[in-house]
Amino acid sequence: MSGNQLPTANPALKNIRAVSFDLDDTLWDCAPAILHAENTLYSWLEQHHPHIVARRNRDKLRELRADMYQTHPHLITDVSMMRKAMLHLLFDQHENRELLVEEAFSVFFAARSEVELYEGTHELLAALQKDYKVAAITNGNASLELIGIADYFHDIQSASLANPPKPEPDMFEACCRKFRIAAHELLHVGDNPQTDVVGGHNAGIRTVWFNQFGADWPEALPRADFEVQSLAELQQLLT
Repeated sequence: MSGNQLPTANPALKNIRAVSFDLDDTLWDCAPAILHAENTLYSWLEQHHPHIVARRNRDKLRELRADMYQTHPHLITDVSMMRKAMLHLLFDQHENRELLVEEAFSVFFAARSEVELYEGTHELLAALQKDYKVAAITNGNASLELIGIADYFHDIQSASLANPPKPEPDMFEACCRKFRIAAHELLHVGDNPQTDVVGGHNAGIRTVWFNQFGADWPEALPRADFEVQSLAELQQLLT
């Protein structure tokens, strides 16, 4: 195969040179991963810092985490910084607070990255990687290195204080600059109509809505260029 053109007869895809993926709820279920990470962190606190959980049980820790969006709105765009800010509050009376925060966050982060990939993830990414630039564009903070799929990706864009999250166009635009392609040559795949599809429209790229549960499209939003319900269906579309 020559060049970076998708091997498809679909004329709407003939100019695509790169494919980007949302991660949470596109390549794995997010909610179980977050729950596992929070339970792992709580167990670690119980074992190593029982005085912390004596003051705040699981429910109070969840309330604290939810309250952070009101008390620390400047960190909303960076989920790692928000998590660390919460840990700072937990260890506020410790002399070595910075060290403890980093240690606790590493426990959470490792567990956060223990995800169960959707069926067909490896096969799809391996197939696309052969001929196209592949990117991850995520508002989350899971580690592709720890998950074991980092080698499939030529670029990883993660939201941060300096890298505004989707649906802002910044990460899509940064990906295009990285690959030295025009916006219309990038195809983004994601489950979220607002962040992934509207975000893609904001950046002038093509989009695929990953709608594995057969949800109805929010009529007030501009539609995705394509819709699939499985990674196998996506692979069939793209290869």
